[in-house]
Amino acid sequence: MKRIHNILLFTAAVLPSVQSCQETPLSGEDATGNVEFVCSVQESVTPETAFSKAGGPQKALPEGLVPEASELHLAITGAEDYSAEYGTFAEYDNPMMKAGEYTAVFSYGDPDSEGPDAAYFGASVDFNVIARKTSVENVTATLANSVFSVVVSQWFADYYPEYEITVETESGYSVTFGSGSTEPETESEPVFVKAGTTLWFSGSAVKTNGAEVSFPKTEIATTETRTWQTLGIDASQAAAGTVEIVLDDTAVEIKEISIELNPDAPDDADNR
Repeated sequence: MKRIHNILLFTAAVLPSVQSCQETPLSGEDATGNVEFVCSVQESVTPETAFSKAGGPQKALPEGLVPEASELHLAITGAEDYSAEYGTFAEYDNPMMKAGEYTAVFSYGDPDSEGPDAAYFGASVDFNVIARKTSVENVTATLANSVFSVVVSQWFADYYPEYEITVETESGYSVTFGSGSTEPETESEPVFVKAGTTLWFSGSAVKTNGAEVSFPKTEIATTETRTWQTLGIDASQAAAGTVEIVLDDTAVEIKEISIELNPDAPDDADNR
């Protein structure tokens, strides 16, 4: 009986010790962890033209407009009102953070800017910081606004040897392409604009017979995120005096309006 009594005493002594370890809370240092971001920047976007529908081969953005991953701005928010910003990702040094849920936002450029140099990149990732561990998050920043370019057909250039055409966005930004600076069948320099914005076409031209005409402001397309849209501008062979803007399978026709330089002159159908 004495042996059994000794075993019972030993068991009773061990149980409180085990229970005590289970209830010991993590210290402030033990309740922290950190995250390592493996970041890259996608250098291509989806093209969309009348001949290459969205979802086809990717189209590379011009050199010099795609940032290095180290140049991205980084903002982190999360557990217990945590907030931290880094001017560039290169400044991020894997700091210790309290265990919990966080969001990291990477960005480069100005989302409200439009123009040839206004490429805007971004990425967002939700992640968990786990106590006493280093988590790894893969992030790919992509173009977050839209880009378009213009191709003037040889037929258009032959029919209108002199022209100025303007493409304008909802924000009021506009860019003009002229016969002196736009080679027929050659794609113009890309222009970066907000995604989901409406594009309008307008302009003026001189026909081969010397008659001056204008093209009224007409809605032609809506831009899409991470998409390079090529606007094909052609003189309709089926209907004289009509310009055709082609983006996808749908063509937008714009009827030219004659510019009367001499209101007192008699009408001349050949000059219209």
